[in-house]
Amino acid sequence: MGKKHIIIFRADGPLKNTYLTDKLEKLNYKIKSYPILSVKKIYSKEIKINNNDTVITSSFNSIYYLSQLTQNRIFDLYTLGKATTLLAKKLGFKNIIECNGDSGNILLSFIRNNKNKPINRGNVIYAGAKEISFNLPKKLSILGYKVNRYKIYRSQAINHFSSNFVNLVKKRNVSWIVLLSSKGATAFQANAKKAFDKEELSCINFACISYNVAKKLNKKYFKTFYPETPNINYIKKIISQCEKKYGS
Repeated sequence: MGKKHIIIFRADGPLKNTYLTDKLEKLNYKIKSYPILSVKKIYSKEIKINNNDTVITSSFNSIYYLSQLTQNRIFDLYTLGKATTLLAKKLGFKNIIECNGDSGNILLSFIRNNKNKPINRGNVIYAGAKEISFNLPKKLSILGYKVNRYKIYRSQAINHFSSNFVNLVKKRNVSWIVLLSSKGATAFQANAKKAFDKEELSCINFACISYNVAKKLNKKYFKTFYPETPNINYIKKIISQCEKKYGS
């Protein structure tokens, strides 16, 4: 029997994010990626950003769309994850503060970096999706920061799986499915209920980027694994450890 598959479900945006795929290709699996969310730009006006402002983003797509909406590249820019940081550098942003994990980690990093600075040093700008699972702008506002939120794109759940993916599951050729967001996990579960039975799902392990993502899946049907600290780099470690313990 040939190698089984690891399937990555992610938001389908204007740029391909291959960072995790490249990491997982070193494992003894075939790697495929499918969309679970479709992304669409919804804001087109210029965002005026001063050099002493701070901009917070929490996704790969946020960075790409932000680069189209401002010419400034000098302000402090918070990014989430290595792939997003690499894209920000490629697009010319200079003062990048990389955070790992989830939006909660961005909040902790921001507080730590700004605890000795005046609260009105500059505006805090949040550029991201229309709908967010962790309301970071609200958390910062409660702490006394003036936050300008720009909803620059929206993501919409797909309503059916590709026939190719369904066939892989039906033929028991999928060992792992990777889910990277709460909204993506919710969308996956809704589609899986229509496409598969409990027995088919029981043959698959689900590697989630965090507990918050994993808890969106019903434990009766989905066998989930997630790192204690949310970090996309730990996905490979989770799969490797299970492979050594149970085999592929």
